[in-house]
Amino acid sequence: MISNFEALHQQVQGAVQKRVALVSAEDPVLIQAATLAQNEGLATFILVGNSRKIQSLTVAGDTTFEIIDSENPAQTAIDLINDSRADLLMKGKVSTGELLRAVLKAETGLRQGELLNHIAVVESPHYHKLLFISDGGINLHLDEEVFVQMVHNIAGYLHLLGIDQPRYGMMSLIETVNDKIPETVLAKRVVERLSSDYIIEGPIAPDVALSEDAASRKGQASRIAGEVDVFLMPNTTAANHLVKGLSALGGCKVGGVIVGAKVPILLLSRSDSAEAKFHSILLGLV
Repeated sequence: MISNFEALHQQVQGAVQKRVALVSAEDPVLIQAATLAQNEGLATFILVGNSRKIQSLTVAGDTTFEIIDSENPAQTAIDLINDSRADLLMKGKVSTGELLRAVLKAETGLRQGELLNHIAVVESPHYHKLLFISDGGINLHLDEEVFVQMVHNIAGYLHLLGIDQPRYGMMSLIETVNDKIPETVLAKRVVERLSSDYIIEGPIAPDVALSEDAASRKGQASRIAGEVDVFLMPNTTAANHLVKGLSALGGCKVGGVIVGAKVPILLLSRSDSAEAKFHSILLGLV
């Protein structure tokens, strides 16, 4: 089982190189992450967008990147994948909305199943394995059906990391069901629906999910306390804030990937460091 980004890095080294179509690559930090991955032989990159600007950001005389000039880089990159010229899609200086509109186009997009969802991956110095957090970037409305499909998507992805029985927590303010706190009611419904096939609990607060001691002090019997793998957050804002807070203040390493499409999609925040972008590349290469 992969428990940190270094182990993930080691796993993808030596594998067959994949080709990454980078949408709107006019960003020096993106180029830095892509250069690192390509120099290590992990992947090759096709940089799509304003070729003049992209070329100005690459190392003088560097001809290792394929650069494609395009006024519609999202669709151009997706066409590369549909034509079997690229294996992964990576977001650059393009809005998430614009990229997803192209991805979800009925005829020319990359839709595969019912749902796409974003998984943020966090490596904390205070937790013994990777923590997966969903959904902080794609699904703005989370209902029972969305959570069910999300769990299926995440299970398929975590299997690639050697995590065959992930522990899911439906995150909430408290561990009891309270009609005045809608997320607790929804958590109960999702858990009742999925508990025969998955190790899932909720509503559950983060302190209980992350610590057996906290669960014991609060009198909570839990199979996932101290061993949770996946935080299913009650809304996109909560997920987004948690990940960015852990990155900025918690000393955590982060990355992210979208699952549920024909190919992995690397969705990054424009404020992500080169390290975070590199981690996301590793997550996609799995």
